Amino acid sequence: MREKARIQRVLSLIDVIWQQQPDVRFNQLISNLQHMYSAQNEGYGKRIMKEQNFLGKEVDVSYLDLFYLEDTEWEAFLETIIAKGNRG
Repeated sequence: MREKARIQRVLSLIDVIWQQQPDVRFNQLISNLQHMYSAQNEGYGKRIMKEQNFLGKEVDVSYLDLFYLEDTEWEAFLETIIAKGNRG
């Protein structure tokens, strides 16, 4: 069973980050954080697939899938974001 206390810790970290940028919508914040995590971790979670564009041509598209990212890793990442924000 996963540790219940992690929930409040992660939510508190997100709260701190969101308070630093209150004009950002919640899902926009989470999406931005996911992209930052992926970029800092060798493209973790990046999935590439094929899709047809409006001309019927097959093109590559990508999306992020952080489903398997452990909460401890996400929590550590959020802590680094806060630390960087406090230095800058």
